Amino acid sequence: MYQPNSTPAEQPKITVISARKPEMAKLRVAAYARVSSDSDDQQNSYIAQVDYYTKNIAAQEGWEMADIYADEGISGLVASKRDDFNRMIQDCRDGKIDRILVKSISRFARNTKEYIQYVRELLRLGISIHFEKENIDTGKMTSEQIATIYGAFSQMESQNHSNNMRISVRIRMEKGDYLSPSMPYGYRLEERTLAVIPEQAEVVRRIFAAYLSGQGKDDIADELNQMGIPRTKGRKVWYSTTIGYILTNISYTGDMVWQKSYSTNDIPFRQVRNKGEKPKYFVENCHEPIVSKDEFQRVQALMESRQKQIAGTVSSALLAKKIHCGNCGTLFRRKIDNEKVYWTCRKHNRDKDLCPTSQIPEEQIITAILRMYHKLKRHREQILSPILNQLTELREKELRSNRKINDIDKEIAQLTEQNLVLVRLKSKGYVDSALYLSQTGEIDFKLRELRRLRRRIMESTGEDRQIKATEAMLDYLEASPEYLEELTEELFETLVENITISSEIEMNLNLYNGLTLKETMERTVR
Repeated sequence: MYQPNSTPAEQPKITVISARKPEMAKLRVAAYARVSSDSDDQQNSYIAQVDYYTKNIAAQEGWEMADIYADEGISGLVASKRDDFNRMIQDCRDGKIDRILVKSISRFARNTKEYIQYVRELLRLGISIHFEKENIDTGKMTSEQIATIYGAFSQMESQNHSNNMRISVRIRMEKGDYLSPSMPYGYRLEERTLAVIPEQAEVVRRIFAAYLSGQGKDDIADELNQMGIPRTKGRKVWYSTTIGYILTNISYTGDMVWQKSYSTNDIPFRQVRNKGEKPKYFVENCHEPIVSKDEFQRVQALMESRQKQIAGTVSSALLAKKIHCGNCGTLFRRKIDNEKVYWTCRKHNRDKDLCPTSQIPEEQIITAILRMYHKLKRHREQILSPILNQLTELREKELRSNRKINDIDKEIAQLTEQNLVLVRLKSKGYVDSALYLSQTGEIDFKLRELRRLRRRIMESTGEDRQIKATEAMLDYLEASPEYLEELTEELFETLVENITISSEIEMNLNLYNGLTLKETMERTVR
């Protein structure tokens, strides 16, 4: 019952408990550096840059260190030769990095094409790059023209530096003051000249004597390996190619030839064989010989004789099961007629009325294939690089429009975020070890399955197979000899998948990336 004269109750005391702000995920920041190629300063340079970036990243409240990547400065011109750079890019693809710090654009890449390629890819992955010297943050960049301009500027700097180096080397060659950057096995550098290393010189003499006595390069290499004779720079295994290099190196006679190869003018710079485009410098009696000139010449003559003897047999074996008839599709077979070697359609050989494709001299086929190789070697950048770019762009468009890939990428991102949350909860003691291990194990299993499924989908696309084949072809042509005198296994393993012959004068060379090159076969006039 209400009593108006009763004492009122005390007012309740209210204390406001502030809402807890959600913990923000820190930005995982990596740094990329190129350390001095001078071995004496390399460690100091690396330590200094690690210290600089560690302090820089630690000073930012919302950042945490992902990793620091460093390569030697000498390898900065081509991305494929930078191990730590490639490791960083892979970590970006694996979702381990959110932001990259680099001192300057020239340290990130000196090749405009690669520079734009990686900037685009990282932006697509949601990863920004900050170039300190140029004060460019790709996360805020509104026009790709800026990146292109700076990339071109870096390339121009590299070309100027390379041209200056080339002029300096040429002047030293002309004056006779040039020193090769690498010493042949058996020599060391003493007072700006080559001095003989007695124990290694004995190995060189043994190699020359063994070859002249009838041993092959493979046998000589096996013998040195069985004896446990070391090479240089910590390498232990001898190969037939190593023996071949020693047997053809004129330096062992006391003479030298400078500028047997030269660097191209365009980036990426490549060392190519000098076939008269640049002057060569022959220097006689410039250091103590290990073998006589007469012995060296006898080895060259014997090597040429052996190559001629085996060339026909090797070429025939490589062509087997590679040549198809363009008219009936039948496999060609090898036949010998009047001591001459031919390849002929099996149906035509059985009955000329079954197929009009007549027999072709083996020599003409080999000449046409080698002609194709030399064209492709010289013009690979004009032929294969545009194909690789088109295939890459086509694959990127396909991946962007592929709903399965997009769904998988979203699921991978969600699972990766769950993993990060678990790591943070575990570090703060909110999750016990058993539950943490159980949950992360389950997430890791799902991630592996999703990535495997993603790879399967990507590999099922024709573009992916063609891209891999084109990249392998470019790598092979980059490292292969400027001039081939005979067919090799590598040529058929990397370039030519099969050959189609439809007439006596025309063949189609079908390459592994789907490209078909037409080559004419000229009849040999005897």
